[in-house]
Amino acid sequence: MATVKKSKKKIIVPICIVLVIVIIAVSVFAVFGAQKGEEVSLYTIGTSDIYETVSLTGDVSSGTVKEYKVATVATVKEVFVKVGDNVKEGDVLATFNVESLDGQISSLRTSYSDALNSYNSAVKSQKSAKSKAEKLAAEISDLEKKVSRLQSGSSTTSKSKTTARPNTTKPTTAKPNTTAEVPSQSVTDVTESTTSSTPGLGDLTKALDELNKTLAQMTEDMDQLLEVTTIIAEDLAKIGSLDESQIAQMIVKDLVDSGISEEIANAIVDSIDFEELAKAVSDTNGAQLTAAQIQLVSLEAQHAIYSAQADDTMIKAQKKAVDATKKALDALEQQKKDMENGWIAAFDGTITEVDIYSGGQTTALSTGIKLENLDQMAVTVSLGEYDLHKVRVGMPAKITTAYGSYDGEVASIAPTATGGSSTGLLDSVGSMAGISGLSSLTASGAGVECVITIPKTDENITVGFNADVEIETGEYLGVIVVPIESIKLEKTGSYVYLYNEEENTVTKTLIETGAVSDSEYEVKSGLKAGDKVVAAPSTEYKEDTFKVKVIEK
Repeated sequence: MATVKKSKKKIIVPICIVLVIVIIAVSVFAVFGAQKGEEVSLYTIGTSDIYETVSLTGDVSSGTVKEYKVATVATVKEVFVKVGDNVKEGDVLATFNVESLDGQISSLRTSYSDALNSYNSAVKSQKSAKSKAEKLAAEISDLEKKVSRLQSGSSTTSKSKTTARPNTTKPTTAKPNTTAEVPSQSVTDVTESTTSSTPGLGDLTKALDELNKTLAQMTEDMDQLLEVTTIIAEDLAKIGSLDESQIAQMIVKDLVDSGISEEIANAIVDSIDFEELAKAVSDTNGAQLTAAQIQLVSLEAQHAIYSAQADDTMIKAQKKAVDATKKALDALEQQKKDMENGWIAAFDGTITEVDIYSGGQTTALSTGIKLENLDQMAVTVSLGEYDLHKVRVGMPAKITTAYGSYDGEVASIAPTATGGSSTGLLDSVGSMAGISGLSSLTASGAGVECVITIPKTDENITVGFNADVEIETGEYLGVIVVPIESIKLEKTGSYVYLYNEEENTVTKTLIETGAVSDSEYEVKSGLKAGDKVVAAPSTEYKEDTFKVKVIEK
């Protein structure tokens, strides 16, 4: 059989055709795959200068204002100005008849004098009460120790008696009461710890407590009350050696000798429950112990009374009354002094309000007269929570009205915020969007009052109209920046979609922002110069990393 030899040329041709087909297929696949990616345009990160500002809207007012008001009733003699008048410093604006104020001032002086006397008397009484309370506290402490010793002796006597007549119940030994001062308790509460373990003393304390309450209702004289209490306590200590009628006669005699009328003395004796007291004394071992316990109850009652007198509450209330009356008196006397000479212009300016007339009566509700220096003007704005920390007194500002722009300066910032509760939401949204001062656009937004002065003005700026204010809060030169539209704001932070040129993908990347201008954010971390990010990311992205098809802007 003949052998057929194939030429090399015939073999090479098919191979070349296959290679061409493969190359074409790969190219087509690559193009087709690329066309499947999300179409995006890119922005190359670079550096720039940011001049940070806070933009707000406020009301124009005069830079210097003085309001002349009357907080009382007076007769207007004559008014020399009307709205729109220009006046010079020292000009008389209005005069008054102040005779009617003399009676009001005299009445206030009497009220102030009475309040001051009451306060001084209370202070004196308080000092005396404190001294007496301290002295009684020391006496009570010593007497408590004595009662404790006597109770211990009484307990020993009881034990010796139980030896002669067996009994399985052990008597309770009273514990000494170590409390020296109990200013706000009743007599029963005060002596509870002392009497709880002493037979019969609980009844004695109850009876004495009721007696003290009765005595307090019979007289408002504190010294007399304490004297009566002391006399009765000392006489009652003799129960056991004398019968009820003898004790009653002794008490009446001692009370009359102290200056109490016989009628009141008999009424006091009639209120004493001798049966309860006698029963309590008969159940209490030892005449000395009984006398000491009665005396302790009396001292505790006196200490509670003096401690109440020494409290600062009443003194503070009376001091406030004195201060309020003095303040009202000083204000009225100053008003009389001002009005006797008439209202005088404090500076060159324009009259913008007049609410009084010749022959009329002033009232506390009258505006009076308002004088303003319209050559110096200011704009008052409201700083939200996110703007407040950026603005400082002395910062330059640009004020823009419908007819022109003016240079200004931050003159003052109020120490506290006023207004509603919507500021946080408004300023939070504004901060994220690069817009400041949203809270100043609504009356319900809380804010801090900020005054910007305008040194040079003209006829095109009018008091009462609105003006736009732009406060220059910072200058950041040569910082890395990213356009506001390239940032995706979320609750967890600020993100961009960073481009990977090798893989032709973008990845959602967290960045830290700083200063902001109208169009750019400063980037503090997360990006560097030369990086490429999606210029305007869509809100429809489903994945954090995905293929993209880059298109020209």
